[in-house]
Amino acid sequence: MPERTVIKPLNVMMSCLAFISGGAVTYMRNLAPLLYEHFQKAPEGHRLKFLAHEEQKEQLQSVDASQIVWLRQARPTGYARMFWEYWHLPDILNEGQIDVFFTPYQVGPRIRGPKHVMMIRNMEPFLHNRYRYSVANRLRNHLLRLASVKSLRGADRVIAVSKYVRRFLIHAVGIEAERIHMIYHGRNLHLTPTIEGCRDREALAGIGVGKEYLLTCGSLLPYRRCEDIIAAFNICCEFLGPAVQLAIAGSGTDRRYAALIDEMIASSPYKDRILLLGNVPWETVAALYRNCLVCVIATEVEACPNIAIEAMSAGCAVVSSQCPPVREIFQGCALEYRARDPLDLSRQIKRFIEDSDLCREFNNRAVARAEAFSWEKCARATYSALVDWEEK
Repeated sequence: MPERTVIKPLNVMMSCLAFISGGAVTYMRNLAPLLYEHFQKAPEGHRLKFLAHEEQKEQLQSVDASQIVWLRQARPTGYARMFWEYWHLPDILNEGQIDVFFTPYQVGPRIRGPKHVMMIRNMEPFLHNRYRYSVANRLRNHLLRLASVKSLRGADRVIAVSKYVRRFLIHAVGIEAERIHMIYHGRNLHLTPTIEGCRDREALAGIGVGKEYLLTCGSLLPYRRCEDIIAAFNICCEFLGPAVQLAIAGSGTDRRYAALIDEMIASSPYKDRILLLGNVPWETVAALYRNCLVCVIATEVEACPNIAIEAMSAGCAVVSSQCPPVREIFQGCALEYRARDPLDLSRQIKRFIEDSDLCREFNNRAVARAEAFSWEKCARATYSALVDWEEK
């Protein structure tokens, strides 16, 4: 009889320290519990621990406290986090007898001993030169690009969150194809379109949003092209009803770009109908998706756009940019407009407003396409990427 291969149980640690806002928090909130469950049920006996900050207790409620290493000091961010990891991670990994360390981000220290799995989910540092940033953010992105390339090249394995990112890693960063695992993010099942909307209406009324509105959401940064949406809305108001609003959910860290958006709103003849909402609770974001006339996604730089998956899950009628990863996610579930052309953007919005059958068709397409994205699939594939180290 052939010898039976004995699989050594692995101790895996996932770092949550880079999960601060936006899509990162969405990823942690949805993936962490499912990934932990996969490890708990693993017949091979693999175990998963988390390195987390006390502020993240809510997202890790389902995890046994003994499997979490808590960071109880002020949470380090940016380069402060990198320096903290440089000094403290070796001791943490050694004490926990960690075999595989998972950094769900593209910047991290060089790990000696355990296998290091990283994930690239931020394309902004690589493509920021196409846009006008403040000096501080331009410098930040430049340094982040250098750190990302060094970190990713030094990792034992890299998770790409779309086919677009996988191609970029191979051709622009120089990562060997066999070191890359492509894993999409999942969808939020609570975003399913609902008929009963009383709670949604209450939530929207609480932030000043009426019954009819166009929606755009996400971080307010230059590559998101919110200025094109505002310009298109100004044109749309010629055929939209007098009560239709533009709801802009999200905030940004670039002061120069924030000033540009503020100036555009202030100079709009319809400024009273443009709502700059900032960051809003997730329940309110879900209500915004479910009840909008049209959702506009104008972003030009993405890895795996959560906003696209969320919009499809809610059955939105979407007008989108032609950004490659956005196209990859939608696959014909959105009307596209010519880049940086507010007039064409307004024309595509008008098609939805004036054709209820077209709107309904794209609503149905979106819901059907969203079913391809699952956090359960994401967790299963991530588990494999962390524990399967057999030589091919």
